[in-house]
Amino acid sequence: MYSDNVYVVFTASRDHWWCRFLHQFYRHCYLIKAEPEHWIVYGKTSEGLDLMTLPEFSAAEGNVVVVKAEVRDNQRGLFMLNTCVGHIKQAIGIRNPFILTPYQLYKHLARD
Repeated sequence: MYSDNVYVVFTASRDHWWCRFLHQFYRHCYLIKAEPEHWIVYGKTSEGLDLMTLPEFSAAEGNVVVVKAEVRDNQRGLFMLNTCVGHIKQAIGIRNPFILTPYQLYKHLARD
């Protein structure tokens, strides 16, 4: 994932019991990367990992927020939560251990 075209997508559409503790508009996140003629989608769900390609991506699919992300050198830290946020942080090279929720990740990416 060493392209300039990497984006983090935030959604409110996760319906799990723990969502009540999260920000109402930032409950799940996943990563998309633009490649010639398709998009690569990567994300962690409670059922496992999602990895797929799409012929096109439309941010108009419901309530989503898309933030362009800068991919940094990816050196594995000592600790990574097995959550959507943990996987995105690992993929784009964020090493801040205090970013635990999708909203915290959004705030971090929005100020960069």
